[in-house]
Amino acid sequence: MQVIIISSNSKTHKHWHLTRAKLMVLSLLLVSLISISSYSFANWRNASQKITPLVPVTTPSLSTNSAFSPPENTDTAEQDSSVSDFYARQLGGLQAETIRLRMFSERLAEVAGFDTGNFSLDEHPGQGGIDQDGSPLSSEALDRGIQQLSEELRNQQEALAALEQYLLTEDTIAASIPTGNPVEDGWVSSFYGYRIDPFNGKKTFHEGLDIAGKTGSDVLAVAEGIVTWVGERGGYGGLVEVDHGNGYVTRYAHNKTIKVKKGDRVAKGETLALMGSTGRSTGPHVHFEVLRDGQHVNPYNFIK
Repeated sequence: MQVIIISSNSKTHKHWHLTRAKLMVLSLLLVSLISISSYSFANWRNASQKITPLVPVTTPSLSTNSAFSPPENTDTAEQDSSVSDFYARQLGGLQAETIRLRMFSERLAEVAGFDTGNFSLDEHPGQGGIDQDGSPLSSEALDRGIQQLSEELRNQQEALAALEQYLLTEDTIAASIPTGNPVEDGWVSSFYGYRIDPFNGKKTFHEGLDIAGKTGSDVLAVAEGIVTWVGERGGYGGLVEVDHGNGYVTRYAHNKTIKVKKGDRVAKGETLALMGSTGRSTGPHVHFEVLRDGQHVNPYNFIK
């Protein structure tokens, strides 16, 4: 077989002589090339049809802005399964948050001293009403409801955290303010203010409150604080000084025996010493002083 190619101006030409063997080889190459091209094109088309956009799956969180749209899928059965999983995760997250808020509420009730029995926190809240026809929630309405509930839970958590901080602060401040009597049994033998000094008969200013009692009676801290002084100090005799913070300091003088040491943290009502008559004293009593910001104030205002 001969193939002749003639130029457009008919002046030149080329020709090839093809034997039967060469023709068969050429035909096989051509068929192979077409087959390979068709196979590659089919694979590319099938792969492109299988690629679908990835849908991020998010779980509800009160600390971040969560997406509340269920995942989309072209296959109905697979889509139903994905939506169910999505709402299951959302519900699980909300249940966890409600449990945490319930425990938080019980903690606050404990701090504030409230009785939570009337609220029945361990039981499902009572609800009811007449039977009425309604309409099922759409997925969009359910999404909005979950998002709104999560936002409300987040706001409640922030409010409860602020309330806890307030209660703890108020509780600490209240515990550090001197209140009550430094002895359980006793009577006021000398008030705060000007008086006639029992030793020299002169008019002097008495900076504390004298409470007489039995020798060896317990002398009690009137507020929580840190012991900053113990020992003998001039006319005070055996002295205990407690710093309560917020500018308050109390002093307990004329003690026979001191039960605490410097640096001890004491609670309200804790025994600091035993009543005596050491120092400048006419008999067993405790000389009780209250200072605020370094200035003496009338102790009677704190014990009455």
